[in-house]
Amino acid sequence: MTARPAAAYEQWLARLEMTFAHRQQKTKLVNTLREGPLSVQRAFYPETTGAAHLYLLHPPAGIVSGDELHVAATLEKDCQVLLTTPGANRFYRAREAKQMASKQCQFNRFTVADNAHLEYLPHETLVYTNANAFSHTQVYLDKGASYVGWDIACLGLPHIDQPFCKGQFTQTFSLYHNQGIRFHDRLAIHAKDRLHESRIGLAGHHVVGTMVLFNGHEASSNEWAKNVCSLIRSCIEGLNLSHFMSVTQLQGVVVVRYLGEDSEVCREGFVHIWMQTRPQVSGYLAVPPRIWYT
Repeated sequence: MTARPAAAYEQWLARLEMTFAHRQQKTKLVNTLREGPLSVQRAFYPETTGAAHLYLLHPPAGIVSGDELHVAATLEKDCQVLLTTPGANRFYRAREAKQMASKQCQFNRFTVADNAHLEYLPHETLVYTNANAFSHTQVYLDKGASYVGWDIACLGLPHIDQPFCKGQFTQTFSLYHNQGIRFHDRLAIHAKDRLHESRIGLAGHHVVGTMVLFNGHEASSNEWAKNVCSLIRSCIEGLNLSHFMSVTQLQGVVVVRYLGEDSEVCREGFVHIWMQTRPQVSGYLAVPPRIWYT
């Protein structure tokens, strides 16, 4: 009997694939494929529209060297899905042993059919010093599909004297509409890069947040994007976050940025913006997931 290499025992590959369909005036999770420590609870229905709220569960609560997490969601026509997490994700310190794979990865792939709406609103991701972390999200939207999502990355834990002084973090986001690329964003940070401290980079800040909003029905309307940007600017000013947040639009994709020191302030700001703009993006009033308040 051939012994497995040591590295094989250390890798933890997890996969969660979900398919949603609109049935009986509700969005239902009709198929789930699971591998490893990724799962979802049953769908919750706090909205009168029949939108499904689901909580992505990863019991280890962190990603170590060699780990890969793959999350995929396919929404059929007319579905409404809100995905969130019960707590923060973590990229832990990477192993330095040569026989171990050091890269730590999370891959998200979302496919949204015509007139369907997806919201991906997770808690923040903590990137520990000496991590070798990669996070990739791809969103494919058809015709009148819409999407709202955010990512909040905390580089290091400076409040407990663990700054991000070694390691690297790469994050990419791509949004496709009608099979054409609409928006691509990439953040690649090495702890020793000048970009980390430069005024044209992170300027020494350790919390980076990006929120993306898109409505396929309004894809060709600059007026829609301008109106949403104006609404978001009012939100930012009302929250006194003008020094930390900004908003712009590119090809009809509205992008909100946060750069600062407090992930809670960033997330609360994004939640407030989401609640104010949801009618413009999906046509429905916002109903926050219950788990955010437990």
